[in-house]
Amino acid sequence: MKWGGGLLEFLKPSNWSTSFQLVLSFILFAFAGSFILALPMMQHEGVDASYFDHLLTAVSLVCVSGMAALPIGETYNIWGQIVALFMIQIGGLGVITIINTGLYYLHRKIPLKDQYILQAALNRDTNANFLSFLFSIYRFTLYFELAAAAVIMIDFWPRYGFFKGAFNAFFLSVAAFTNSGLDNVGVNDMEAFARNPLILITLAALIIAGGLGFSVWFELRERMNRYLAQRPRNFKLAFRKLSTHTHLVLQATAFLLVAGTVLIWLAERSNPATIGNERFGVQVLASFFKSASTRTAGYATFHYQDTQPFTKFVYMILTIIGGAPGGTAGGIKVTTVAILYFLLRSELKSYSEVVYNRRVFPSSLVRQAVMIALFFVVIASIGYGSLLLTHPHLDSLDLLFETMSALGTLGVSLNVTENLNLFGRIVIMILTIAGRVGPITLLLAVLQRKSPNIHYASAEVLIG
Repeated sequence: MKWGGGLLEFLKPSNWSTSFQLVLSFILFAFAGSFILALPMMQHEGVDASYFDHLLTAVSLVCVSGMAALPIGETYNIWGQIVALFMIQIGGLGVITIINTGLYYLHRKIPLKDQYILQAALNRDTNANFLSFLFSIYRFTLYFELAAAAVIMIDFWPRYGFFKGAFNAFFLSVAAFTNSGLDNVGVNDMEAFARNPLILITLAALIIAGGLGFSVWFELRERMNRYLAQRPRNFKLAFRKLSTHTHLVLQATAFLLVAGTVLIWLAERSNPATIGNERFGVQVLASFFKSASTRTAGYATFHYQDTQPFTKFVYMILTIIGGAPGGTAGGIKVTTVAILYFLLRSELKSYSEVVYNRRVFPSSLVRQAVMIALFFVVIASIGYGSLLLTHPHLDSLDLLFETMSALGTLGVSLNVTENLNLFGRIVIMILTIAGRVGPITLLLAVLQRKSPNIHYASAEVLIG
């Protein structure tokens, strides 16, 4: 009787933890999308795919990872592609935000507990004017995607015709802004844009914009409005003293873009299978695009498996780092890596506190950064070990890349996904979901935990 009563209590949504709600929302949305995509009316004639293929694709769409088991454009017709587009947009902005905004329009009050879910997911330190902030996100996203789609249309209109070109441009714009790395132009058609600066620069801008985080963009917008209102106008004065978060995100993003571009170019400049036969300008453009895209988007203008082992290593590092908090990118986030770097620097210089730009990071923030990094290490180790154990015939480096790609929601495979058995594909789906919602749920669990007032004696352990 007690067991039945406990089960009934657990089944009540009001008793679910916020972390559980967040994970469950992604899982349920993925299952709902998979059932719709599996309908024959959503597919081209002659498509032969199992439900599990549609499920893996749906998980990829919702988690904006790009690791779809099926090519979107060649599998789904216009209706299926519209469903896929909807799932990408929902996955990129967050299922919880859409649900709660819908409840608001039904004149229901958003519970304070759910507001804290959104607050943590969107990197806000306050829940004041929360609905106004949410709608600002949707407006900004729509404006940015429409503007970028209009630019892409310049190339797509003569290539595909007006209506198909417009839809493909908007699909690609949404997919790039949400860092999903998906497209509906065909299996190898993205390679046709390898020498197209209009498309590559636009997509890179979308990926970077989505990965910066909305709080960064809103602060930059506020500073720009301040600059325009000044008489006389002073750009340096208007943008002076940015918040520590925005300053750190912009600095880390710029460093990763430049470092990634240089390292990829150095490794691939003599590789004829990738950019070795291209002129210098094309090489730099391709390297820059890869540096931007590999941080959880994963568009391929040349085959990833043709790159040098060192380049694959660089890709994995960029993928795991990802973008900034409160944005559409995955990974452990640039701020987490930056805090870990400053922690290391502080220890090497014997500082008593972790310092950046004459500001001190709170010890709780440092612990959260360490926890997120450890979470990724543990999950990656379990996932990689599982794939190695069940797929000994596949290359170990390729399996490691597959693991990092799924966990970082990059969605790129070195032709490994199609060779995985059922267990391996389940592992990839779990890694993808963990990479998408894991850091948020981990932080929520920490924030909601009540610290017991218990003090123990100090322990001495030798390390190093």
